[in-house]
Amino acid sequence: MLNRIYLSRLALLLCLIIVATGCDSDSSEDKGEVIITDLTEGTGDEIGNGITIVVEYVGRFTDGVQFDSTEESGRQFRFTLGAGQVLKGWDQGLIGMKVGGVRRLEIPSHLAFGKNGQTLSTGEVVVPPNTDVEYDVTLIDIFDEVITQDIIVGDGEVAELGDVLVVDYIGQYYDDRGQVFDASSIGGSYFIFTLGSGSVIQGWDVGLQGMAVGTTRTMIIPPFLAYGAFGQGTTIPPYSILFFTVKLVDLIKNADS
Repeated sequence: MLNRIYLSRLALLLCLIIVATGCDSDSSEDKGEVIITDLTEGTGDEIGNGITIVVEYVGRFTDGVQFDSTEESGRQFRFTLGAGQVLKGWDQGLIGMKVGGVRRLEIPSHLAFGKNGQTLSTGEVVVPPNTDVEYDVTLIDIFDEVITQDIIVGDGEVAELGDVLVVDYIGQYYDDRGQVFDASSIGGSYFIFTLGSGSVIQGWDVGLQGMAVGTTRTMIIPPFLAYGAFGQGTTIPPYSILFFTVKLVDLIKNADS
């Protein structure tokens, strides 16, 4: 059940590959626009293209039957607006929304799952072809800082800017934590760098400060503190949110600290 829910969540919103998700909107017969209704006006910052946001949502068919929600998946959803990471109806319909707001999007099929609909790898049809859908989307926050959690707390020296850190790490995509894109074990040894020197992504320089030797810390890093709008080669797509698990094995204190 958990696997089905997780696959549904990814398949229904992450239209990164148009052919795979059925988000075909190039037909001359495509008609209709997104109908926007603000159920609650937000009072926070306004969002636009290129902003990474945190949302909760419920997806329904026009007859009111629910087919997807963040409550089912068990966690909030993060993505960058206008980056092609979600349905076209979302990228169009959420512009101008303010933090704290709740917006209903009534999305015609050509801006949702198109003529192919959405079928899971199990063969289950989640969204039939040519189906209009609607979403109630709550804009929780703008995702603009590193989120850290210490899953093991060490009792050694504490990392400060200028210290040389010796770490063991695993890097994964936030929305697919089963896929490892990088790890210190690939190189066969620990990774060594100077904290705050700019030799790593900014999210590391920010997120590893205050960490004690022996600690294992997870970090969720927004795109602008990672590889941004360009990504990195073929490994990390543009606007990727990254998830790292880092163990601080040892450190050498900065002589000037």
